[in-house]
Amino acid sequence: MEQEGFVSLWVGNVQSLEELDRLLTVSYSDEGDFIPSIFANYFEIRRYDDAVREAEYYEEASNNLNLLLEGFSYDDEIAPKFITLVQEELPEEINAVILLYNFKYTGEIADATISSNYLRYLGSVEYQ
Repeated sequence: MEQEGFVSLWVGNVQSLEELDRLLTVSYSDEGDFIPSIFANYFEIRRYDDAVREAEYYEEASNNLNLLLEGFSYDDEIAPKFITLVQEELPEEINAVILLYNFKYTGEIADATISSNYLRYLGSVEYQ
């Protein structure tokens, strides 16, 4: 699923910034093997480059995708493309955004409820 020049987007509702961090924390075994995050496990993602992952938790939820993507890397390029995919107004207000750069998600899992947190995959677009 790692693919240069693509970015994949997940949105959802999480309980707190600390909870978002917990969901996204990756680790390594004593042998140096990658141990996926809780987020990656739920979406059956074997590996991604955590160095090019961006995520944000918002105190105030919104359904305006353009506003939610403001400030992310390549936002002026990716926001219009994601808006074309899913419309600017999301059907529900969300308070968390996760972007995986150089990654084109091809899994079959579209959404996941993890404890009291909900994440939904919206799509992948080219950037650069």
